[in-house]
Order: sequence, then structure tokens, then C-alpha cells
Amino acid sequence: MLRSRDGQPLDAAGITAGLSLGEYTALVFAGVIGFADAVRLVDVRGRAMQECAESRPGAMLAVLGVDRGRLASLCDECRAGEVLEVANVLCPGNIVVSGSAAACGRLAAAATAAGAIKCVPLDVAGAFHTVLMQPAVERLSAALAAAEFRPARIPVVSNVDARPHSDPDEIRGLLSRQVVGVVEWSDSMAYILSTGVRSAWEVGPGRVLRGLMKRIDRGVVCSGVFD
Repeated sequence: MLRSRDGQPLDAAGITAGLSLGEYTALVFAGVIGFADAVRLVDVRGRAMQECAESRPGAMLAVLGVDRGRLASLCDECRAGEVLEVANVLCPGNIVVSGSAAACGRLAAAATAAGAIKCVPLDVAGAFHTVLMQPAVERLSAALAAAEFRPARIPVVSNVDARPHSDPDEIRGLLSRQVVGVVEWSDSMAYILSTGVRSAWEVGPGRVLRGLMKRIDRGVVCSGVFD
């Protein structure tokens, strides 16, 4: 659909990123992995993470209106020996935590008492982007090692460190780390904007990423493929 538009937006794109699973889409766009390999990799990733979720149940909670430092402190206070970690930093004031269901429940109460605007339990299978997903890393790493990776034709900003990467081996390692690490989406967008980008395309059926970008920098012109 983008190729059919005037102005050749695909040819103009100079940098890309994808949120969590979407990072594989960005890597396909950047020529790092082929579409068929990407489908096989996300199948392995999804099955391995689902098995972790079933064997080590967990939950995720979106917390609105609390900054990262304060939220990390609340996680420390509410952990009580269970898993409870910052999982997705989406934009200022919108952070997702992940861990045991009981710990997420304690955090919801504590964050509300600390002034959170809202705490929203997410409809997910498990505590993604925490150590509860560690068993999935080995299986995914083996699949990544077997897949063909090529140098990126344009930079792909990693969820893990919010920096661009083009080396295949580096990207493999980052994709493994992403399963158990924080998705640094807000910092990823900040890095992209620091390169001078002032317009972006959201490739997908919704407006979630554009909504997050408005919270990061309202001056960026965001377009959607299905608009």
C-alpha cells in the first residue's frame, strides 16, 4: 500500500523501529531478514513465550501518570520476593510493568495511592519482558543462529538499548535479550527524532504508535498506511 502512494514514502525512509514483536517487521523492511525467515522466527518466539507463560504464570499492568524512577521504586516496594519489573517504557507517563499477578495487584494499589491517573491490567498471556521468559531465550537464540541475517540497508533502532544497529550478529543478540529486557520505546523514538526525523509512518491497522508519538513530540507528522 505504501508503494502505491505518491511521493515514494518507502524510498524516503531512512531509519526504522518496531515495538516488541514489531521489531521483526522493521528488520524485514530493513533487509536484515527475509519475510519467510521472520515468520518462522516469530513462530518459535511465540510458542516459546507461551510455554513460559503457562509454566510460570504472570501478568502485565499499564500505569499512567507515574514517572519511571518513582515506578521502579514502587516495584521494589511491592515485589515481596516475586517478579515485578518495568517492562515497556512507551512514552512519558505511560509505562507497563510485568510480573506475578499478585505483585501486579499490589503495585496497582500502591501506584494509585501514589497519584497514578490509572492502572490498567493488560489482556496478555504472561509476564513478558521479564526473567519469567528466560527459558524462551535459549530456544529463540538457536532459531536466530540458524536464520540468515544480512547487514541492514537502513538503521534499525533496537528496543533493548534505543540505538541503531546494522551488524547481523549484534541484532541476533539484541533480539534474544529483548525477550527478557525492557522495551525502551520512548527512548527509541527520542533517538530517532534526534537524527532530525520530523515525519513518520505507522505501518499497521491502528493508531497506537502515533498516539505515543504525540506524547513524545507533538510536532512530528505521523501518517498511517490505512488512513
